[in-house]
Amino acid sequence: MMFPVVISQQITGDHLATIDLLLPADLLWFSGHFPVCPILPGVAQLNWVMHYVNELLGPLPVMKSIDVVKFQRPLMPEDKVTLVLNWERTKHKLMFKYLVHGEITASSGKISLCQ
Repeated sequence: MMFPVVISQQITGDHLATIDLLLPADLLWFSGHFPVCPILPGVAQLNWVMHYVNELLGPLPVMKSIDVVKFQRPLMPEDKVTLVLNWERTKHKLMFKYLVHGEITASSGKISLCQ
């Protein structure tokens, strides 16, 4: 399995989406990424950002650059996380953050998309 379990999702207008996710232990991304203490790789987190933004907010331009990304807390098997996506259409910027327990920032970033 490549994607987490979607528990719930909320879309506000055409620019904001919030998705509650469960990260099952059998996600392919956990396999071999530190066998003793598996964590979700950053590349998986970015992959999901682009997947869900295109799925929920409509097809957006492709990623041009990652302007800022911070990984502050590892995401681990069985974590329940909230992914917040905010698409600033006029600036061609996509902001995201993964929250654990609805308030602790695990990772966040700002992505520039092609015009």
